[in-house]
Amino acid sequence: MMRLARPSGFIRQAASRTLTPHPLSSYVPILAILIIVLLMGVFAWAVNKERTDEQSNELIRNALWVEQSLSFQLRSHENNLSRIASEIEMHSPPITTQTALTQLQHFKTIHPDLLKVAIQDRFGTTLLVRPPGADTRIAAHVSTPRTSTWLPAYYSSEHQESVLDLVVPIYEDNAIVGTLRATFSLATILMENVPWWIAEQYHVSLIDQGDQTLATRSKGEPGPSELRYAMSVDPPLHGVRLLMIPYPQQNIPTFTLLMTVIAGLALLAVVNLAMQHHYARKRRDAELALMQEQAFRSAIENSMVTGMRARDLDGKVLYVNPAFCELVGRRSEDIIGLAPPMPWWVPEMMDETLERRDRLKSTRAVQVFDTQFQRPDGSRVDVQVFESPLIDAQEQHVGWISSIIDISSRKQAEALASSQSEQLHHTAKLITMGEMASTLAHELNQPLSAIASYAAGSLNLLGAEPLDPRQLRRGLESLADQTRRAGQIIHRIHDFVRKRDPQLSPLNLPDALQGALAMAKAGLRHHQIQLIVPSHPERLPVMGDKVLLEQLIFNLLRNAAEAMSGLEPERRILEVTMQASNGVVLVMVADQGPGVAATIMAEVFQAFTTTKAQGLGIGLNICRSIVELHHGKLWFENGVPHGATFLFSLPLIEL
Repeated sequence: MMRLARPSGFIRQAASRTLTPHPLSSYVPILAILIIVLLMGVFAWAVNKERTDEQSNELIRNALWVEQSLSFQLRSHENNLSRIASEIEMHSPPITTQTALTQLQHFKTIHPDLLKVAIQDRFGTTLLVRPPGADTRIAAHVSTPRTSTWLPAYYSSEHQESVLDLVVPIYEDNAIVGTLRATFSLATILMENVPWWIAEQYHVSLIDQGDQTLATRSKGEPGPSELRYAMSVDPPLHGVRLLMIPYPQQNIPTFTLLMTVIAGLALLAVVNLAMQHHYARKRRDAELALMQEQAFRSAIENSMVTGMRARDLDGKVLYVNPAFCELVGRRSEDIIGLAPPMPWWVPEMMDETLERRDRLKSTRAVQVFDTQFQRPDGSRVDVQVFESPLIDAQEQHVGWISSIIDISSRKQAEALASSQSEQLHHTAKLITMGEMASTLAHELNQPLSAIASYAAGSLNLLGAEPLDPRQLRRGLESLADQTRRAGQIIHRIHDFVRKRDPQLSPLNLPDALQGALAMAKAGLRHHQIQLIVPSHPERLPVMGDKVLLEQLIFNLLRNAAEAMSGLEPERRILEVTMQASNGVVLVMVADQGPGVAATIMAEVFQAFTTTKAQGLGIGLNICRSIVELHHGKLWFENGVPHGATFLFSLPLIEL
């Protein structure tokens, strides 16, 4: 830090020979200047006060004139509309006399501040509105008054401005049968009743009790001004005040210029005397502020749980905070000044770390990555690193600042969640197999019965005389076919149930569809479901796991069948459609059930979301996981008036 030099010996000796002035002599010029400035200030204050009083009186007179003009105009509107209301006849449907309509149209023509007129019955229902096509909705219904009443001003979304409503009761046979409600533009009322010569001198506005501007008549912003006058316009404008602010005058009086010159000279003298003291205080304050800033920054950095590290462009460590020292298990004295390779780098990840470091040199972009640190005791910690450029005061890139977060707990939680999800997936398969037990028994019953029949027939042929080898061969071949069929059923169920890693390979999606239909066939017959499978292309190649895709389609078929279990048998129609378009294959499973309830639409694919009394709510969640594993998309659409269609798309591949 640059410091001021101390006085030399020669200067100190010259200063000691200088005559010591009177202690008060240095204050005499300042005192004289202050007296002159004070007198000029008093004179300017007196003149300015007299002028301000004149402006204030004129402002009050003009404000009273504008207030009376506004009140007169509004009372005139009230009288005219009351007269028109007396000529309105209320029937069902509402009918107004032609004279009343003509008067309303004439009133609207000569008074541009009238925006809308509405006739309501005594319940607040709008029966007639002028001009035609205007919004029939009323801002707020009020109880029908017995006399003409001005409602508080409000902002109208229809007219995009602040408006004022006048409610006039309509009588028939001395009974109130409705109201005539007129909406007036506050801005137009102000424009029509404030003459140009007042608008040239004052910023005129209507404000509410919260000082929010409702309407303005001005030639521009008034600027800062202490002179203003506000008065209530209540009645008839309830809660509205008239605010007038004069525009500043552009002329500069001569005495103001003179006072400015004198004050400037005085200030120059005072400033010249205060410079040394100012700079001394400034230096002391700067040093104190620097120490406080350093202490404050150190306190923040030491209290952070996020590790902080600063390095230069060559990787040399410039700074670390206590949290970083705790992450790597070393003291800051042992870390600062180290250059790559760092002792906390994991040996088997050395190539990856060096490659990342070289890539960091060629860019100034922020980088985020996960890695591991190794402590001196051999333990390792998973961390997430945020690397940001370190820029100096000259906007030069001088290094990197890193934020390091310990994510070991998060990694463990993710691994646990992944394991639980895998177990849940397998449990769902087992539950599905429990539901498929009857299907398996039925599927195996047919080939086993056929095997028994063919075996008995073959034995009979062996005991017959003469023996016919051709008939015996046909019987044995049929017995072998049924044996293979039973084995295929058992093999398919085994593949479906066993826990294994996904195996993605090219396959024909219609084959997976046929496998799923074969497993679901007995369940569909049990629910008396009429299955419709329109024709589709025979070859739709995708990259996928056949067992998982069969489980996906089977789950959708089972959900659709269960959704229609409460319908009449003739309405239980399930349609499975498969088509290819724009490089993807789209599979649609449409049922005629009640559809997806609105209460669970947003969470239908989340785990444990179900409407079934005995359901786990994981079937559709597993379906979504399978589709996302295959880089596809799963969604649903409710039918009209009933039914739901679940759709999923998978990318096609070239074979």
